[in-house]
This record gives sequence, C-alpha cells and structure tokens, in this order.
Amino acid sequence: MSFYFISIGGTGAKVMESLTHLCIAGLLPENERLFISAIDPDVGNGNLERTATALNNFNVFQNLSVGNDTALFKNKISIVRPFPFNPTGHDKTLDDLIEFYHHNNTPVGRLYEVLYTKKERETTLNEGFRGHPSIGAAVLAKKFDEGSKLTSQIEKIIGEGDSVKIFLAGSVFGGTGAAGLPTIARLLRNNLADYADRISIGAVLILPYFSFTPIDINDELFARSENFLPNTKAALKYYSEKENLFDATYFVGDSVMTAVKEFSVGSANQRNEAHIVELYAALAAIDFFARPIKSPKIFKYICRHEQNKFSWSDFPAQSDIFIQFARFIFAYVHLIKPVLADLVSGNAKAYKYPWFVDFLDGIDVTAPDVVNFNFYAEAFAAWLKQIETLNGREVFLINPAMFESNPARLIDKKLFAALDGNKTALTLHEIFYRLTEPFKYDSTVKGFGKFLRRLYDVCAI
Repeated sequence: MSFYFISIGGTGAKVMESLTHLCIAGLLPENERLFISAIDPDVGNGNLERTATALNNFNVFQNLSVGNDTALFKNKISIVRPFPFNPTGHDKTLDDLIEFYHHNNTPVGRLYEVLYTKKERETTLNEGFRGHPSIGAAVLAKKFDEGSKLTSQIEKIIGEGDSVKIFLAGSVFGGTGAAGLPTIARLLRNNLADYADRISIGAVLILPYFSFTPIDINDELFARSENFLPNTKAALKYYSEKENLFDATYFVGDSVMTAVKEFSVGSANQRNEAHIVELYAALAAIDFFARPIKSPKIFKYICRHEQNKFSWSDFPAQSDIFIQFARFIFAYVHLIKPVLADLVSGNAKAYKYPWFVDFLDGIDVTAPDVVNFNFYAEAFAAWLKQIETLNGREVFLINPAMFESNPARLIDKKLFAALDGNKTALTLHEIFYRLTEPFKYDSTVKGFGKFLRRLYDVCAI
C-alpha cells in the first residue's frame, strides 16, 4: 500500500505541515511510505516554504539507522516533483492560460467574456487564484495533466502491483483549495479509471476558521473573509448535490474565527501561524490511511468535547505515541543539544557523558543529518508553540508554561515531568540517568541514529 497526500492552496500547505510532524512522530499506520504533493500557483507562499523546510530537513535524516521495531522515523516521506506544482507558470493571466487569442470574436470567446470579468481575466496569478475558484477550476482542468507527473507516478506504482490511497486537503471557502478539491479529484478518477479497484480517494474539506482585515490593498482581486461563509454554503450545497467524488470525506472547521495577525494577498509574506484546525485535518488523513481500501463511503464531522477547549480526550488513541515523541524532542532540545554544542566548542568533556561515549564518540556531530535534525527539533517545538497559544481558546495538549519564551524553551526544567499536563516521574534528570544506565546492546554499533533511538525509548513512561 502507498499513501499519497495532496495539499491544495495555502490552507492545504498548512495541513501538510501538521501531517509532516505526525508522520515523523510515527502516527501513520504500518511502515508505509508517504508521497507528498503540493499544488499551488503561489510558489513563494511563506506557509508552503515553512513546510518544505521541515520536509527537506527530514529527507536528510530520515534514513538514519535507528534499529528495528520502533516507531521512530518508521514512515518515510517522498516528495513528488515538481514541488510545488504550479499550474499557472510565471506572470501569466487567465487569458494567457486559456489562450484567449485563439477564441477572440468567436462564440466560445464571447461566452468566456461573459463568465469572467475583465479583472479576473487580466490579473496575474503568481499569488494564487485570489479567492476566485472559478479561475482555479478553469486553469487546473487545463493544466493539471500537462504539468503534473502525479498521475503517471501513481499508474507506475499500481502497475507494480501496489494499491494506492490518495488524500486531498484544502479549504472550501477560498480560491485554490475550493477550485482544486473537486477538480483534482475528478481528474484523478478519470485518469485512473482503469484501476478503480486499486485506489481510494479521500479528502478533508476545511471550513472557515480564520479571518483577516486587509489594509492598503490597491488590487481589489483577493480573498475576502466576509465572503467565507457564503462561499462555504455554496460549496457544501455543490458537494451535496453533485456526484460524490470521495470515498471518505471529512469536514473540519471552527465556530470562532481566529484573526490573522498580518494580512497578505500571498507570496513570502503569507506566514500564518499553525492552527489546531490544521492538526485535526492532518489527523483526518491519518484516519483515512488506516481504513481498509474497500471500505464503505463515509462522511465524518470532527468534533470536540467542550466548545472552547481542546485536550487529549479530543484526540485518537495514537496520542500516546505523539506525547512520547514530544518528550523525545524536548529532551533533545533541552538536554542533549546544549551538551553537543559544548562538546564541539570544547567547553565540555566527553567522559562526563557516558551516552556520548557509548554512541557518539568518533561520530561527526556537525554532519548534515545531525544538523538537520537540530533544525527540525526546533521547528517541531515552534509548531507546537503555535498550536498551543491559540488566541481566545484553551488548548491543553502540551503544558503552555513551556512556551513562555521564543524559541520554545523550558522556563523551569521541572516542567518537563508534566509536559502533557499529567504529573509523571520522568524528569530531565531521570532521562539523563536512564541514558547512562548499562543496557544490552552491540557495543560495536554506534551512530547518531542509534542514539536517537535510545533517547526515544527512555522517554517512554
């Protein structure tokens, strides 16, 4: 079985960020490889860039030898190229992409001029479809098969005897996601019709959960948050009346609109903080990948126990895996990483750290896999901080007192014992003690991956 995740637009990219962290934490079922594809004309989108950085970090260290029978890095990630797939090219308008010059003064051309305003036709699409799904649907229907290699890659995998689960994520209230969810699903259904018994397609339809106030925008063609609810109503009516494209459909949104701090039409300035709705959407992908491929079609609405509170009781059984991974990351950031830095600089002596002698003596701790893991660990902590500090809501996943500084640092190391809100005996001191305990292992086996596996294991309760 192979898993494919396709993010569509900026909201889809943010779901991909959460799914990347869940995948690295080991929440995907079995040991399957996850193929990640992104579709977005706004290739410079800051949200997409942040996700791509985490993916590229993982690509460097995901093949570390960590031993068998472990959740650590058990799911590998492959990026489908081009990443992201840009269906519009550079400095192109809708007129350019539709090749309107071929249809000018024809019945088709006149119909096109009726369907699209002059502004819609002549605005460059470098920063996305600007909250206009009618533009996106036209572009994607024409350009997806021409430029994306996704269909041919899936056909190759099926031809080798594998089955494939495909999951799409995007918003229904904006431009790119609203256009791409039904269009891409239909194109995949049509292109892979000969393999219908070997594929399953699911999607998370993300409903409104944020708002913004545009300031000093001269270009009037952009998404407007006051249109989110009417757009959503129209989209859901469409999905209720049209042919069901998905084998599993998940609906995730929020009754409270989180205000975006800084509005941006798109590009690198669009760097919105992670939101718990995106984490729920990523968990929907995990749920879909765990379903048998020949399951009855389902619709799922994701809910929580209390209106303005999020806690572990709102999450699936895999929460224990996620909590152990969070302990592992924070133990590395606060206990291990500073020691490695001191050893490299000569400010510490290796003999004081038996775990270093056992696993890392003679290992280059400035190697790319170590450096990229360092970057990733900090990125994971920063992502969790953004999830936990949701304005106006109570989030009780990781102790919020851990995030009182930036980047996320332990203000008081005693907090580590209650990282997930439950008091335990697993302090940083206890982890250090466990790392120095003798244990049965092949003394000839060293390496950064083996050490990470050991650290992950001692972070279990």
